[in-house]
Amino acid sequence: MEKYGFNPPQSPEMDLSVADQKQAMLSAIVVNSDDTIISKTLLGMITSWNPAAERMFGFSEAEVLGRHISLIIPPDRLDEETYIIGQIAQGNRVDHFETVRMARDGSFIPISLSISPIKDRKGLVIGASKIARDVSGQIAIHQENARLYEQVKTLNDKKDEFIGLASHELKTPLTSISGYLQILGNIVTDEKAKLFVDKTRQQVKKLTALVSDLLDVSKIEAGKLRLSVERFDIRQVLKDAIELLSYGNNNYDISLETDITELPLKGDPHRIEQVIVNLLTNAIRYSPGTCRIIIYLSCDGYEVKLGVRDFGVGIAPEKLKDIFSRFYRVDDANPNMSGLGIGLYLSHEIVTRHNGRIWAESEQGVGSTFWFTLPVGE
Repeated sequence: MEKYGFNPPQSPEMDLSVADQKQAMLSAIVVNSDDTIISKTLLGMITSWNPAAERMFGFSEAEVLGRHISLIIPPDRLDEETYIIGQIAQGNRVDHFETVRMARDGSFIPISLSISPIKDRKGLVIGASKIARDVSGQIAIHQENARLYEQVKTLNDKKDEFIGLASHELKTPLTSISGYLQILGNIVTDEKAKLFVDKTRQQVKKLTALVSDLLDVSKIEAGKLRLSVERFDIRQVLKDAIELLSYGNNNYDISLETDITELPLKGDPHRIEQVIVNLLTNAIRYSPGTCRIIIYLSCDGYEVKLGVRDFGVGIAPEKLKDIFSRFYRVDDANPNMSGLGIGLYLSHEIVTRHNGRIWAESEQGVGSTFWFTLPVGE
C-alpha cells in the first residue's frame, strides 16, 4: 500500500533560526518603544538609535550613527559618561540615573537613564545599551508639590501665630471677667441671682480652659511648650485631679483601683495633671446616662501605668488611630458635644515629651479606656 504524504509550504518564519526570530522580536520592540533606546561602544560611539531617540533629541539615526555620545551630553556633565562607561566595563548595570541631556535645538531634557552592558558570545563587554525616559513631567509635579507644601506651611505658621496671639489676648479679659464674677458672687444675696452668677462662672471657666488649650497647641507647634521638671508624687497628682473633677460632677462616681500609696516620679506635675483632667473630662463627656468612671494605677518597677475607663458610647475601631490628632473629634454619638478636639492631642504631646506612651482601647456601646505610661526613672 502506498502512503501519500503532504508537505505544507514553508512559511518565511520557519526559515528563520531561533536566534534570528529573537533578534527580529527585539528589533521590533526597540523600534516601537516609547522609551529612547540607544546603543554605543565602550568608546562612546553610537551604534543604534531608535525612533523614540529621534523624537527626544531631534537627530535622525543617519546623523548620529558612528558619532560620539557626547553629541547629546552637556559639557559640564561629560564626567558622568566616564563614570557610566567605567561601571559598564566592569559588567555592572546603572539604574535610574537621573541627569540632563541636550537636544539638537540646544534645549535641556531631564531624563532617567538605565544602562546595561552588551556582551559578545564569549561574555566580554563590548558596549552599552541605554534606556532613557523624559522625567520633566515628574520634576514639574515634584516642584509643584514642593511649592504647595511651602504654601501650606506658610499658611499653617500664620494660623498658629494667630491662634497664639488671639489666645494670649483673650486670657486677659477672661481673667478680669472671672474676678468680677467672683466679687459679684460674694455681694449678691438673692439665691436665684447667685445661681446665675455660678453658672456664668462655670462657663467662663470652660472658655478659659479652651483658650489655654489653644495657647498650648500654639506653643507645641512653635516648639515652645516648656516642661517644669521636678520630683512629684503621681498618687497626689491623681488625687488632686479626681477632686477637681468630682467637685463639678457630683453625679459621677470616680473610683480609683490601686495598691500604690506613694510613687515619686520626675516630670512636670501640672502637665501630667492636665493629661489626667483631659482624660476624665472626656470620660464624662462621652458617657452620658452613666455615672461610673474607674481609674487604674499600677507600676512594674520600670514605668507607671494609668488608665481611665468609662462606660459610655465607645469609639469605632477605624477612628482609634486618629483620636490623638489635632482638632479631631469623635462626634458620631452627639455632634452637639462641646470641645475643639485638642485635649487628646495635647495629652499625647505631653506624655510623649515625658518619654511615655498613650493609647486607647474601646468598644462601641460598651465604653473606652485611655491608658498612658510614664517612666519611673531615677
